[in-house]
Parts: sequence; C-alpha cells; structure tokens
Amino acid sequence: MPLYEYTCKACEHSFEALVTARAATAVACPKCAGTELDRLIGLPAPGRVVEGAPATNCRGDGPPCGAAWCGRKGNG
Repeated sequence: MPLYEYTCKACEHSFEALVTARAATAVACPKCAGTELDRLIGLPAPGRVVEGAPATNCRGDGPPCGAAWCGRKGNG
C-alpha cells in the first residue's frame, strides 16, 4: 500500500494515509472529516543499505552515477 501525504482544503491540516486503489476516494481529513484534499507529491523512500554490498548507480546496474544528490559513492 502506498503512503500518501494530504493537505485538507477546509482546515489546512496535513496528514499521511496508507491508501489502496479501492480506498483512494474514501480518504478524509482526520481533523475535520473533510474530503476535499490536495495530495502532495512525495519522494520514494531511500533503499535499504546492505553492509558489504558493492556500490552501484541509482538503477543498480553499474558504477555510482556521481549525481550530487545521490548518496552512493564510488571506491575511487
């Protein structure tokens, strides 16, 4: 189930909700029960770090990508 972050248009309360495809229309604000919500854009969770695993790029199919935001570093 994906975790989404919402902001209620009525009371401006921000909250997170685990949402299935079937329940996507049933999400309501836990503070005021409002159903007019803005779903915020979220970033994917970082991958699990495994000790001793070789460094790879963000796709996992080669050497580190070298992007400034990428947490994976090469061995030199």
